[in-house]
Amino acid sequence: MNPMTKFLSLSSLIILPCFCHQVIAQESRVEMQAGRCSAIFFMLSETHKDNTVSAGIFQHFGSVFENLYVTEKKERVGNATRDDGIERRNLVLQEFKATYNSRPATLKEEVVLCGAWAEGYKIQGDNYTYVPIIPKLIPAAVRNEYEALAETGWKKWIAN
Repeated sequence: MNPMTKFLSLSSLIILPCFCHQVIAQESRVEMQAGRCSAIFFMLSETHKDNTVSAGIFQHFGSVFENLYVTEKKERVGNATRDDGIERRNLVLQEFKATYNSRPATLKEEVVLCGAWAEGYKIQGDNYTYVPIIPKLIPAAVRNEYEALAETGWKKWIAN
């Protein structure tokens, strides 16, 4: 392979993924994770409707993370609406359905991470401060609770 062909091949490998994931690549880490947690709590609220207390808590935190997503996006681009948060959540839910079978452990762990983040908000009381701290240490009780929710939630979600 001549040097120019090699250069063009390498360039296309670097540039092509950038075009395909331009919107996602521009999101901040907090923005991306808030969108994913919004989707996870939406899934949990839908799959645990039989427990009205839990479903209400899950709906609430779906909204908390949706609002955080919108707040972070506004900060980055200057404008964002609730519709942007809903659109992002729906895209993430589609991704979850399409990829669940190839990565159930990863998605289970993501439920645990989002659950721990929600628990951090709960500790603040009724007035949340949107401090963009994604938990690194997760207490065993929180891990166990959200792993169990992930087990039942993902099975119901994927079956629908």
